[in-house]
Amino acid sequence: MTGRVLGLERTLLALFVASGFAGLIYQAIWSHYLGLTLGHAAYAQTLVLGIFMGGMALGAWLVSRRGANWKRLVFAYAVVEIIIGVAGLLFHPIFVAYTGFSLEVVYPALGEGGAVRAWQWGSAALLIAPQSILLGMTFPLMSGGYLRVAPEADGEILGGLYFSNSLGAAFGALAATFLLLPAVGMPGTVAVAGALNLLVGVVAWMVSRRADLRPVPISVAPAPIRTEAEAAEDKDFLKFILLAAMITGASSFVYEIGWVRMLNQALGTTIHSFELMLAAFILGLAFGGLWIRRRSARIKDALAYAGFAQLWMGVAALVSLPIFAQSFRWVGGLMAWLPKTDDGYSLFSFGSALISLAVMFPAAFFAGMTLPLFTMALLRRGAGESSIGKVYAANTLGAILGVALAVHLLIPAMGLHLAVTLAALVDIALGFVILKKYADDVPAKPYFAGAAAALLVLPLSLVLGRASPEALASGVFRTGSSQLQEGSQVRFLRDGKTATVAVYQQGNAATIATNGKPDAAMQLDLAVPPSDDEITMLMLGAMPLAAHPNPERIAIIGWGSGLSTHTVLGSGRPLQVDSIEIERAMYDGAMLFGSRVERAYRDPRSRLHIDDARTFFSTGSRRYDVIVSEPSNPWVSGVASLFTRQFYAFLGNHLKDDGILVQWIHTYELSDPLLMTMLAALSEEYPYVELYRPNFGDLVLLASRSPIPSLVYPAAEGTPLQRELARVGLANGADFGVYRLGSKAVIDNLVRLSGAEVHDDFHPTVSLQAPRARFRGDSAIWLHSLAKSGLPVLEVTDNWRVPRLSSGMTTRGNDDMVRLPVVANRVAEAMRSGETSAISTDYQALAAQVTVLRQLSGQPVAAADVDNWLVAATNIAEHSLAHLALEDQGGMWLEPAWFAAEGQPEEIAAVMAAYQATASRDPQAMLEAGRHALELLGVERPLATREHMLVIAMLGAHGSGDPAEAVRLDRELGRIVPVLPSSDYGFIRAYLLAWADREPTAE
Repeated sequence: MTGRVLGLERTLLALFVASGFAGLIYQAIWSHYLGLTLGHAAYAQTLVLGIFMGGMALGAWLVSRRGANWKRLVFAYAVVEIIIGVAGLLFHPIFVAYTGFSLEVVYPALGEGGAVRAWQWGSAALLIAPQSILLGMTFPLMSGGYLRVAPEADGEILGGLYFSNSLGAAFGALAATFLLLPAVGMPGTVAVAGALNLLVGVVAWMVSRRADLRPVPISVAPAPIRTEAEAAEDKDFLKFILLAAMITGASSFVYEIGWVRMLNQALGTTIHSFELMLAAFILGLAFGGLWIRRRSARIKDALAYAGFAQLWMGVAALVSLPIFAQSFRWVGGLMAWLPKTDDGYSLFSFGSALISLAVMFPAAFFAGMTLPLFTMALLRRGAGESSIGKVYAANTLGAILGVALAVHLLIPAMGLHLAVTLAALVDIALGFVILKKYADDVPAKPYFAGAAAALLVLPLSLVLGRASPEALASGVFRTGSSQLQEGSQVRFLRDGKTATVAVYQQGNAATIATNGKPDAAMQLDLAVPPSDDEITMLMLGAMPLAAHPNPERIAIIGWGSGLSTHTVLGSGRPLQVDSIEIERAMYDGAMLFGSRVERAYRDPRSRLHIDDARTFFSTGSRRYDVIVSEPSNPWVSGVASLFTRQFYAFLGNHLKDDGILVQWIHTYELSDPLLMTMLAALSEEYPYVELYRPNFGDLVLLASRSPIPSLVYPAAEGTPLQRELARVGLANGADFGVYRLGSKAVIDNLVRLSGAEVHDDFHPTVSLQAPRARFRGDSAIWLHSLAKSGLPVLEVTDNWRVPRLSSGMTTRGNDDMVRLPVVANRVAEAMRSGETSAISTDYQALAAQVTVLRQLSGQPVAAADVDNWLVAATNIAEHSLAHLALEDQGGMWLEPAWFAAEGQPEEIAAVMAAYQATASRDPQAMLEAGRHALELLGVERPLATREHMLVIAMLGAHGSGDPAEAVRLDRELGRIVPVLPSSDYGFIRAYLLAWADREPTAE
């Protein structure tokens, strides 16, 4: 190169790094944006990628047709970058206006069916196609302009630009997810990309005065006069190169999709793991281009190099499969070695990146060599700079073909392993065709070495490249175990369009899992005690029948095991039940639950829709009496968008005026702030919310824009539905009330306490943070702390009703919501009678405290025993005060025969008075007695007792209508009650302080 060209090189390559960085931000963010209107189903994902890649192909083709006549290609490149930047800055407001127009005007006018879908797809194409076309023009414009300056450095320029653009793209994918989205959300991220394009365009404009040296385009090689036969041969050669570019583009994307789908099962289906995989793939492409850049001067026969690159790309793809099969052990090792902290998650992400590189990088490296080599071969044959755009367009069209084939044909028909294997064989075959028919000088040793490698690796890959079904279903990224529990049998394993679904069984228990994550588990035999999941699924199915007076039309989001749909259909009242499931393999796999879900499959009222929830509801003016939303966990990529305020408002538009939304959400592997941001979204859109907790890990919420009626037991005595409900502890109407935890006021107070922002489509907080919470093993415990609190926090603040055994509630079950009132009644009976056998079996320590308290309370407590009495009384109060109704407190705390009031020490009398005031639910007495007791107790007395007294006083203040007094009590007397991490009462105090900060309208 000349000195002047060398002076431009760094600037041009830096520009292309920045351009690639912005380009991948667009691809990532557009997928998020269009997923909000098209949904996340396989065909929608294919459409988004197809529009993006198709637009780029068209842009490259336009440059190939017209660019040869343009005098200033770098200047044209600068203009294109500026236009892309302006469009990027305007994208978010245009998208918001477009979605509002679609929802408010277009969908109601078009009604149901294909017209709405045609609008969705067509308008989505118009949103991103112009920028995609412009993005496709950038590579051929920059390459052509650069080549006009230095035609002799074809390989160095092509490889360098391909490397720099791909390198920028890899870092763009990572920056979008790990830096920009958390900091500025989707609007800010797409604006950053737009600003970067503007900067690139302005700098390129300035550089173009030096770069656009030649007034007319040139061919890289001298163009001698060609005979008719030679011209026909050149034409055939061009067709073959374009076909080869298309084939390698298709195979590369079959690899990419196959690898991502496979690694999802080892690394977890999160937004982080996807971007790490994407970056690994693009880095391979980048360094393949760098290899060509550094060796281009020594490459005499570019097509021979391309043939060997194709051959070794296929071989490397075959080798990737055994590497993937070992990845489960590596992930298991990471889970075992790394601490469950934020730093541990960062190291896990780094390890995930290394595993992704091990699987993807080698084949992607050879794939990155092919495009520059094909272009070099054409340029050296005198094809001219238009060949750059043609090859780029053909390769991009091949990518579209590869995506469509992989998602819709190869993976569903052959599975992931064979789909990647077939693509590898195509690459190997293409390499041999190139070497045999089109390359001029092929060395014998490398040729036969490649053939031998292919023949050796293929059978090894077929045998060793298959991970065991037990590994694929293990969910190692959660459990740390690379195999299922011993004795488990995988009965179903299928690679669907969007996910790999497995059904495995251990004994009588069966589980259905998506990409290794269990979605539902149940006992197949009704005679066996139920799993924890079963009460949740049955409650989700029963709530539409219990809460709505006339549930004729019901929609259920998420098939899971099919048990919720089966439950709904246990009643004759629904006329139609629409179940929306994104993955057909889930529906097929759940058939193995057999008679447990029989009605879901056989009842004619049951209608299955394989679709994304957003798309399904958008393509029709359907309105339902009840919508049940039980999607997968929100840390799964794409699922968190079903827990945003926009989606809740969207569902509200598809509910009738008195319609009810039944929402499932989990508390395991999730932090309290993340749970609150989703609950805040629900509460913002619905003025009436009721909260139920069927087990420690699950919540069921009822939400409506109209008052929610009281629940009515949904099944007639002796019916199959009644027997199924009774088996999980829902035998009568009282049982549903046992699991009620609170109202909208409780949710709003927790949101206020946490300071959580409302979960929003354009700020995907949960998608970004939930994978980290899952890795740490977090649990959202605030609601559980309220449920199990030994003092009547919910009863005083939210009019919570204490469940009574005398109401007929079922006493079976190990969950706190059932266990605590049962234990409270047993403790009360033991205190009345002195007989502890009913509690000693399961609660020996508690039984011992009953004995101590009765023994010490029969006479004045000696000074040496005051602390012992306080500890025992506090323990007994913790298990009885809040979980016994006022009507059941007689002989326990009210008029207790076991307590001799005369002559008791002042502290004992004061504490007893506070507990008696609480038992009688007398707010003013609670305030006065709790405050007095706390003033008497010194810092040397048991902390748990002091905590009780302070909270009793604060509850009394709230119950008396004086929240300011609760704040004063905590500020002044709370100084002698330190907050310990091991105690729930620090949270309870914070909850009561937040309750005091409510707006007056919330009273």
